[in-house]
Amino acid sequence: MLSERLPAAVERTPLQAAKFVGVLAALALSVLGFTRVLSGPGLLFDGQFLALVLTPLVALALVTVVCCETLYSVSRVIRSDATLAEQVSGRIGYVLLRGVEAAIGVGGALFIASLVPALVDESTPAPAGVGITLIAMAVGLGILVASLVRAAAELFVYGDE
Repeated sequence: MLSERLPAAVERTPLQAAKFVGVLAALALSVLGFTRVLSGPGLLFDGQFLALVLTPLVALALVTVVCCETLYSVSRVIRSDATLAEQVSGRIGYVLLRGVEAAIGVGGALFIASLVPALVDESTPAPAGVGITLIAMAVGLGILVASLVRAAAELFVYGDE
């Protein structure tokens, strides 16, 4: 059943499908890198280092996409002739998912941004810097998971409406 719906979902919303695959790949690479399944010689190929640094950066880039999607959706709602209640009726779950994704994304990005001054401060000891980076990675993973859930819901659950 999923194999029949997948091509239709990709054809209907190719950008959501690309976002879904990109987030899934980022999550997989983060987990595989952090568990050292993907690792090589040297610091540049160290899977844990790349996961610690790249996961928050990918999450911040994803927040930019989420903000653009949200602003576009708000503009469509404003330009529509239908009332807000008419537009939301029957799609309460989707609206809630979209709101949760936006809130986690923006809140997480602001939290990661608030960690940067402590991370680059010269008086921060190295173990504290690693802890701060681990917190940023955890928040980044939360952002990625929230976006993955919303993209999956749009592709497979609410896409037919």
